[in-house]
Amino acid sequence: MTENTTIRWGIAGTGTIATQFASDIGFARGATLSAVCSRDLAKARQFAVRHSGVASFGSLQSMISSGEIDAVYIATPNAVHLAQTLECIAAGIPVLVEKPLTASLGEALEIEKAARAAGSFVMEALWSRYLPATTNLRRALRDGRIGTIRKLEADLAWKHDYDPESRFFDKSQGGGALHDLGIYAISLARYLLGDPLSVESSWRAAPSGVDIASTLHMRFSGVTAEIRCGFNRQGSNRLLIEGDKGVVVIAAPFIKAERFTVYPSRRLADLLEPGGNSLPEKLRRKIFTRLPLPGVERHVHGFQGSGLQFEIEAASSAIRQGLGEEPDNRLEDAIAALRVIDAVLAKPPAAQDTAA
Repeated sequence: MTENTTIRWGIAGTGTIATQFASDIGFARGATLSAVCSRDLAKARQFAVRHSGVASFGSLQSMISSGEIDAVYIATPNAVHLAQTLECIAAGIPVLVEKPLTASLGEALEIEKAARAAGSFVMEALWSRYLPATTNLRRALRDGRIGTIRKLEADLAWKHDYDPESRFFDKSQGGGALHDLGIYAISLARYLLGDPLSVESSWRAAPSGVDIASTLHMRFSGVTAEIRCGFNRQGSNRLLIEGDKGVVVIAAPFIKAERFTVYPSRRLADLLEPGGNSLPEKLRRKIFTRLPLPGVERHVHGFQGSGLQFEIEAASSAIRQGLGEEPDNRLEDAIAALRVIDAVLAKPPAAQDTAA
């Protein structure tokens, strides 16, 4: 492929994240949507009608063999990621897999083995790593903007009423707060800080047995990170990084970062940007985050759409270059995050949450 090649993407799946991908690809350079597939052909056709020039197929195999695509985005439930990814690898088709890569470490290692043997491109679609605010924050931290980093805190929780048939609580669908939410914070902590030296954790189980809430204490070289996630409450949904010369906050929800703010102190950061979704918290952010304040730096990185276009661009660029992996998001990174999750869930839960 040449640098000017436009990558033709096909989507496996027709759900919410597939719809976001189809919308955001219009903002991505060097990429276009060419096809969609679903086990229910009628759903694929309905999806295609909403997007001009998109072909519809009743199976992944028929889409792969059509000649209409150069790469596949897998937007199906976690439980079928392994089979569909292996199918793409066997066909020599580059594949972008919605997070988490799989619902288990063992399946992720199977994908890695197959990809290495075939020399195929496989990437986990963890879009928050590619947002301009996130990449610019990483650069600012490496440049020492807040000095020596001491602590990271990430809280990501949205209340979901317990429903054993919901994908959030169904183990067969790869449910659980760590796979759905915690993986964002774990991945970003590694992206910003490197590999953890140790992880201590606790988790609570929903009646179905999946984790409804988890807390992780990760220790990096000179840095501690506290990560909390859950379906049992409304969290602050912010990410805070504390250094010896300042504090950085990515506003709620940090997984869709459109800006980050540098504060001279933790006290000021907590006062002006507390996170959360209560009326007082939202009013405080609305008022104070717009006022010019001494020592406070606001770095705004807005974007159109949902923000998936940046990972699409990164994947498309790597595919054009013939790379087996995207350098800032290797299979090793996805596996490392799943290794942490597997270790957490290997411990018995702290308590059964029957009130979920």
